[in-house]
Amino acid sequence: MLEFKTGDKVIEPTIGICEIQGMRRQEVDGKIMDLYVFAGPNNAVVLVPKHQLEKRGVRFPMSKEETKKIITSLKIPTSPDRDSPHTQYTKYREILNSGDPQRISKLIRDLYILDQNNALKGKERDIMEQAKKFLIDEICYVRGESRTKVTEEIEEALRQMFKKKAQKEREEKKKNVKKK
Repeated sequence: MLEFKTGDKVIEPTIGICEIQGMRRQEVDGKIMDLYVFAGPNNAVVLVPKHQLEKRGVRFPMSKEETKKIITSLKIPTSPDRDSPHTQYTKYREILNSGDPQRISKLIRDLYILDQNNALKGKERDIMEQAKKFLIDEICYVRGESRTKVTEEIEEALRQMFKKKAQKEREEKKKNVKKK
């Protein structure tokens, strides 16, 4: 079980970067619970039951090395899967709520490819922006860099990824034409 102490900075997927303000013991639905007190952005105070930390994806921020790996992963071409819009949206929300940077970077790559192919549907653009914001906020915090710099780095990684994917598809087409 994860243990945090007052003053620790943590990532809470639905809120973002938070600081542990302490713990409270409180009765909730007739049960006494230990709750962490998180101070989030815009003076938000959130109480999170200790037993739900892992389920909610609460974790320490990435290291600088992990942020480099995430940026590198954004350059790896992917092939998005498509389900019914409702199923797809549910999957996207689950990935965002996981707070897992690797899964979120894959989600961003998938949505970026769909966007470049003019195939984004419904709320997918909003999901993509939320996912980017999540990564940008954390990377800015970890590296102490500006939003502009991190955003440009992420956008460039995505452009490289899409370019690689397009090149690979052209090469595949050439191979298939030569086989015929």
